[in-house]
Amino acid sequence: MSAKEVELKISRYDPRKDDALRYQSYRVPYSDGMTVLDALDYVYENLDSTLAYRKSCRQGSCGSCAVLVDSKPCAACRTLVKEGKSITVSPLLHFDVIKDLVTDIGRGTRRLMRIRPFVERVTPPGRPEIIMRSDIESTRELRKCIECWACISACPVIADAWQEFAGPLPMRQLARLKSDPRDVEDRVKMAVADGLYDCTTCKACVEACPKEIDIPAKAIEKLRYFAVKEGLGPLSGHMDFVRLVDETGKSVARKDTPLLEQVPDVVRVSDPVDSVAFFTGCLLDLRMQDTGKALINTLAANNVEVHLPKKQVCCGSPALRTGAVDVAKRRILQNTEVFEKLGVGKVVVGCAGCGLTLKTNFNEILHEELGRKAKFKVYDINEYLINELGPKRIVKPRNRLDLRVTYHDPCHLNRGQGIKTEPRELLQMIPGVEMIEMKDADRCCGSGGGVRAGRRPLSMMIARRKAESVRETEADVCVTSCPFCTVQVQDILQTLGIPTKVSNVVDLLQRSYGEKFV
Repeated sequence: MSAKEVELKISRYDPRKDDALRYQSYRVPYSDGMTVLDALDYVYENLDSTLAYRKSCRQGSCGSCAVLVDSKPCAACRTLVKEGKSITVSPLLHFDVIKDLVTDIGRGTRRLMRIRPFVERVTPPGRPEIIMRSDIESTRELRKCIECWACISACPVIADAWQEFAGPLPMRQLARLKSDPRDVEDRVKMAVADGLYDCTTCKACVEACPKEIDIPAKAIEKLRYFAVKEGLGPLSGHMDFVRLVDETGKSVARKDTPLLEQVPDVVRVSDPVDSVAFFTGCLLDLRMQDTGKALINTLAANNVEVHLPKKQVCCGSPALRTGAVDVAKRRILQNTEVFEKLGVGKVVVGCAGCGLTLKTNFNEILHEELGRKAKFKVYDINEYLINELGPKRIVKPRNRLDLRVTYHDPCHLNRGQGIKTEPRELLQMIPGVEMIEMKDADRCCGSGGGVRAGRRPLSMMIARRKAESVRETEADVCVTSCPFCTVQVQDILQTLGIPTKVSNVVDLLQRSYGEKFV
């Protein structure tokens, strides 16, 4: 294939003569700004007029051209192709194929119609006949949906539980209707009945959405907030950790000596290049103290002074994700006061969920309550080492480990914070480490959004797909950057008898640096 061409491997299926899907390759002349839909048009008009696919507006407004491109759902008219590259184009998942790239979305439409996706107006006393634009301003983003159904193909829960979880698209519609003052239906009860607490908040739907609607934040978590207010949530499996966050400031109970009781207020180094505060989160403080120490030692090995405020508490994420917003709000305000008093302008986090919460929800709550933003900047540990210290200041790991490793992307780190290459760069710095990319490395492991706590069987079903991807690599270690993912992946690998161990990036970095400061 020449550099001025693009190769399309297109899924072909004609029910009149094919027993199964097959792939056929086509070479298309490349032009600047070419989209997948442009390439499909060229194939149809010049190479094969039997190809079936959908299109209409060509500008991302109708949703009809949604397909999978290299296994990722997207709008063909909005997805660019790269010169000299090969791509695979397939029909959306979870729908029957009519022909080639054309699917029967009736299954989704029937599921959507179950919730009566329209304003139900019986006009009882007090319900407005006419509303102003300002009355529904909060639903602006939710109203952008073009019903392309790409989010259904992206959702890891749908693959295992569409009968229980209505999916991102219907949940978005329920949230929109809940916020419409004219609607008289009990949309929260509908949402709970249709699997509101099955969503892992992995944001795969956001990544797939042509309109980039943040369904987990704007729909799922908003509906969960109303569910808690109306006594319909959270689930019984969530009650213990929400109570613990409220009563003790941590989402898990104390067992062994907490990390914060084992370390000094400040870990000092000679000639520091920087000074940061470490937000431990609940698991690194109360369950994974060795990994917490590894993070501190990694920073200290890079000549960074580390402050460890002892009055820090849970970031509030477990409460936020399950709808207990008032509980989370108190902890967010408490943490803000603790870290701002330090006078250290940088906070490093070792948990993907904590990092996402500190970067987004903290400022949302602070703006709402105090009319300002936090007086510190938050970094994930991988982000801090690669992007803040950078190649000029980072100390290269030196001890050889001789390990075959694969990396699992935590959803709240990859899609939540845009941190994907940084942990891989750190692993590749370690002498002797051989990186093996697993299939669907960024697929959710099933632990997020309170699903592991509240819907454990579903959580483990989702995790099995991750375990099979790990098994295929035959890696010695599956590395990740989230304590919740560590526990989840470790559990499913042990359950299935897969010998691969699970570690955090900082665990391997500390082994390679070889120095212990705490």
